[in-house]
Amino acid sequence: MNSGAIASRYAKSFFEFCVEQGEIENVYPFVKHLIDILSSQVKLRELIADKTLTDNEKINLIERVAGKSLPQPLKEFINLIVRKSRTDLLLQIFLIFRSIYLKSKNILDVELLLADELNASALENIITRVAETLGNPCEISITVKPELIAGYILIVNGKVFDSSVRGQLNTVKKNLLEKKFDNL
Repeated sequence: MNSGAIASRYAKSFFEFCVEQGEIENVYPFVKHLIDILSSQVKLRELIADKTLTDNEKINLIERVAGKSLPQPLKEFINLIVRKSRTDLLLQIFLIFRSIYLKSKNILDVELLLADELNASALENIITRVAETLGNPCEISITVKPELIAGYILIVNGKVFDSSVRGQLNTVKKNLLEKKFDNL
């Protein structure tokens, strides 16, 4: 069985367990927090997958980096993942869990890539406008990518809307190359 299918089974089972226990709203913010940490810390992912660390050391490390007291269902789940030697799948499991949660709540997963930092009021305005335009509540993550030159890329549930200068330049380049080969 491939790792994606395994991660998906764990995520679905954990989600269903949290719903049955009435803990989903308590657990979700912590899962989201752990996604942010694990996504940005490659060394941490390597460390918790390290076979030389004991299970207890891995569990304690995850709890420490969370910086908060984890809800009991999440602690038990992490314990299960560590004991089953599936820590290499932890980020993937949490990402699938997040996707299931958002879908169950009819919340759009939105990623906004910007060329430059924006002030807090401008970001809040963008977030409000995106939610109003899409007609659904949104969970928006914002990333600054200077290579966009100017503009933005909006990704909604995997669909990409590119309004960046970099995207426009790539389109011009592609069109010029197509015309060059058409003229041969």
